[in-house]
Amino acid sequence: MVSSTQNISKNNTQPVRFYKFVALTFLIITIVLLGSIIFMSSKRAEITIITKSEPVEVNTTVDINPDATDVIVPGFVTSTFVELSKSYSPKGNKTEEDFATGEVTLINDSSAPQPLIVKTRLLTPSGVLFRLKAGIVVPANGQIKAEVLADQKGEIGNITSSTFSIPGLNEVKQKLVYAKSDVAMTGGIKTIGVFSQEDLNNAEQSLLLDLKKQGADLLSVTNSDKSGLFDVVQYTFDNDGKLGEETSSFNLKGKATVVGVFYDSEKLKNYTKDMLEKHIVDNSEVLQSASEEPTVVLSQYNFQNSTAKLTVTNSGLVDLDPNSRELQKIMFFGKTEDEVRRYVMSLNHVTGIEMNFHPAWNREVPHVASKLDVILRQVQ
Repeated sequence: MVSSTQNISKNNTQPVRFYKFVALTFLIITIVLLGSIIFMSSKRAEITIITKSEPVEVNTTVDINPDATDVIVPGFVTSTFVELSKSYSPKGNKTEEDFATGEVTLINDSSAPQPLIVKTRLLTPSGVLFRLKAGIVVPANGQIKAEVLADQKGEIGNITSSTFSIPGLNEVKQKLVYAKSDVAMTGGIKTIGVFSQEDLNNAEQSLLLDLKKQGADLLSVTNSDKSGLFDVVQYTFDNDGKLGEETSSFNLKGKATVVGVFYDSEKLKNYTKDMLEKHIVDNSEVLQSASEEPTVVLSQYNFQNSTAKLTVTNSGLVDLDPNSRELQKIMFFGKTEDEVRRYVMSLNHVTGIEMNFHPAWNREVPHVASKLDVILRQVQ
């Protein structure tokens, strides 16, 4: 009887031990899997790639020819005639006093014309006296310009813009008829020098620039939608001075033909940018920036044929393309710290690398994209 009970007890104990073993095995497997998941999920990596952009430049020639069919940049050549006269002073070695001169605007607020004789006095609030160079009639309720001359020689006449009363008129008239000047009076002190060939050459160079600007302004008014380059193709000068004589000033008159070459600046800019892009031979590179406006020089032109050549220079900066295949996260999966360093440093424009791995004992890039950050940092 006892023996039978013992056998039943043994038989019941064996399944219990088996189930305990299965449960314990399952628990261990669960812990291992959970640990693996925690381990994998805790692995993170941050790779900071330090790059330095490099300059790239393109220098090319663009033809301007309105009759050509395969035009890269549309444009045309035109011209205008200008003339200009200015007064210049020789390089002085002494000074002397003279009568300052200038221009005033005579104003008449009365209903009747006001005649003014030659040498009519005009007085500033500070007491500086000027006189009319010629007789004039100021129209009723109107105004007229007139030249004036200082009553005294010297610096006293070199005044800034001012108002003037007319002492020769009665007090009532003085409130209605008066004068104003918008610019300073000059000439109270004159610099005297010997008119030399150097003075003439300097004056001609200065006037030539003024003629060029005047022509450029005239041509630009009718072609304001395009950019232009300008040059003087023909010019002549004439002066009233006598070389070797002492004088305070001489007049120089110039005549010139100014040529203008106009072109589509936006298309030129896009063309040079395309040329810069062609300098990028590595798929991992990108044109980071280009000059806002290319440098354009009028290298040659044919006035008769209305053609020209422009020399164009543009520059930009090339750097590592953050969207290139070489920087896709998949390229770093599973790599060790040393492997990442050797791979990144082999890329163009890279000057350094910084890496952070988590946990601290981890030294391998995880295979999960969300656990990897690839950052580009540019240095100058």
